[in-house]
Amino acid sequence: MSGGLGRMRDIGAALKTVLGVSPQNNAGSAINGPAIDRTGFESCVLSAMAGSTTGSPTSFTVDAKLQESADGSTGWADISGAAISALTAVDTEGDVDIDLSGVKKFVRAVVTPAFVGGTSPTVDVAATVVLGGAQEVPAA
Repeated sequence: MSGGLGRMRDIGAALKTVLGVSPQNNAGSAINGPAIDRTGFESCVLSAMAGSTTGSPTSFTVDAKLQESADGSTGWADISGAAISALTAVDTEGDVDIDLSGVKKFVRAVVTPAFVGGTSPTVDVAATVVLGGAQEVPAA
C-alpha cells in the first residue's frame, strides 16, 4: 500500500523497541540500563514493570526515569518530565510519553526499587523504551 493509510497499518515501521533494563530481581539498588542511541527518533515511551516480591516487605516502590548523555558513557542527567510515578503493587506497569526534541544523542532507563520492612526483600523489575517519531521509515 502507498500513502498514509499503509503506514497506519504498519506501526512497526515507525517504532523501535529497545530493552531499557533487563528483567531482574533487585534488593533496592539503582539499575542503570544500557546506553540507547536515539538518533532518528523524536519521541519515546518509557515503560517500567514491577513483578513479584520476596522477603515480605511491608511496602515497596519502584521508580523509573530516563536520563540523557552526549556520549553514552559519561555526564548522565535526568530528563525533565521523564519519570514514572512510583509503582507500589506487584504485577504492575507504568509508562510515560517523552518528547525527545532537545535531548542529547543517548538515553538510558534507570529503575530504583525501595522497601519498607521485610527480611532481605527483593522485587522483580524491568523496563522497555519504545522509540517513535522516526525521521525515516522503516525504523531500523
